[in-house]
Amino acid sequence: MTKTMLCLEDITVPLLKILCLTWTPKGSRRMHDIGSLLKAEIWNYSIFHKMRLLSSFKYPIQAVKTFIKLAKTKPNIVVVQDPPIFAALTCLIYGKLSRTKIVIDHHSIWSMADVIKNPIAKSLVDSVEKLCIKKADLNITYADPWEYELTRMGAEKALTIYDFVDETWTKGADFSVREEFPKDKKIIVISGGGHPLERHDLLIEACNDLNAIVVITGEKKFLQKYIARAQELKTKNVIFADFLPDKQYRGLIATCDFVANISEQPYGIPHVVIEALASKRPIIINKNSAVEKLLGKDCPFIIPDNDVDIVKSSFLSAFENQREYEKLAAKLYQRLKKRTEEQLENLFKFIWQPA
Repeated sequence: MTKTMLCLEDITVPLLKILCLTWTPKGSRRMHDIGSLLKAEIWNYSIFHKMRLLSSFKYPIQAVKTFIKLAKTKPNIVVVQDPPIFAALTCLIYGKLSRTKIVIDHHSIWSMADVIKNPIAKSLVDSVEKLCIKKADLNITYADPWEYELTRMGAEKALTIYDFVDETWTKGADFSVREEFPKDKKIIVISGGGHPLERHDLLIEACNDLNAIVVITGEKKFLQKYIARAQELKTKNVIFADFLPDKQYRGLIATCDFVANISEQPYGIPHVVIEALASKRPIIINKNSAVEKLLGKDCPFIIPDNDVDIVKSSFLSAFENQREYEKLAAKLYQRLKKRTEEQLENLFKFIWQPA
């Protein structure tokens, strides 16, 4: 375990053991960033990942393994990723017994995200979420509306910490990837993760007759319905690029004309939004309260409604005003950077305040 020492002006910082943990096989970018920031140990553990039907079997096993890890490590502070909320519950039980600070980083609130259809399971998860949110020493999340919901659900302390990508992230990227596409066409990149609320179909239909190449990244096994839709429309300007190596992905984002992300998610900020702004690329995105808070309600990047004609009109406007959009993306990135620094200062003050 790494012992950390951080000096923030007049704050006296003790040596602390911090453990960041997730119930995933490889962790998440956000938890990796938080762990690096806090110089914490990062621990990830999961069995039968994404197999929800086995939840009642795998979660108890993961809880026991987590408890053993915590008992051996004896951290002063634990930062645990939610979902699943049962990881947070496990840490809270340990924290109660050991007087360890527990920070829950909420990527989503399952009971609100409409991912659980069974009413009994949803009721159980809702109860556990409310208990964990109330008992946590600190709840953090990546979008302002989630902070409001956490407070509404009983959180005594809640902070928004935006995801952040440093503008140097394109260093070492493979920019030659742009040469694979025609220079006389706009390149629109869609990052596909297979989320059930994604609406790549709207983008495929809206861009069908535009002078643009639509490049959709992500594992094809999660994008089959969009591949089928593109085939139905007999599109000639949509490329499913599959999962790209990191250098090629960064190079594609940095050299494209526009990034796009359309979904039905009522909350949240897709990570690709931050990647686009860090690369000074305009991001065409659907309207939701988190996005409006981040970019501003009047931001021209925001599509007012998930309608094919409106999406197409938004792209035509973006094509006509590309230079202005690029300048706005750079301006928004600087604003994001400043706000993130302020948020992190609040996090540091909590982490290192005397118990």
